[in-house]
Amino acid sequence: MRAPQPITVPSGLDIALADVIMDSGAGIARFRFLSSALSGGDEAATFSDVIDDLTWLCDSVVVPALELQEWTGQQVVLSVSDRPTEFGIYDPQVTQFFQPFRVADGACRWEDF
Repeated sequence: MRAPQPITVPSGLDIALADVIMDSGAGIARFRFLSSALSGGDEAATFSDVIDDLTWLCDSVVVPALELQEWTGQQVVLSVSDRPTEFGIYDPQVTQFFQPFRVADGACRWEDF
């Protein structure tokens, strides 16, 4: 994994792009973010604290990046965790939130798993 790239989000939380996984066969692009704000016990950011930022990231960062890559898939999954993780490996010590979106007409639409 390369060094995380910090991104300024509307809430002001410290969020950085850590990894992108493009699965053209499944038509899914995964954008993995890190935020130390998710750690810290009772003071940690919750899913409701980050969901607006994930939606903003999808529209403002992910969609333009996918357009530059001429991506034809329609589904993206954004995740944010408090520390780096190996993709596909569960670690109970890591706080991690996921949100799928469908890209339609150049914008992200919330989807449920």
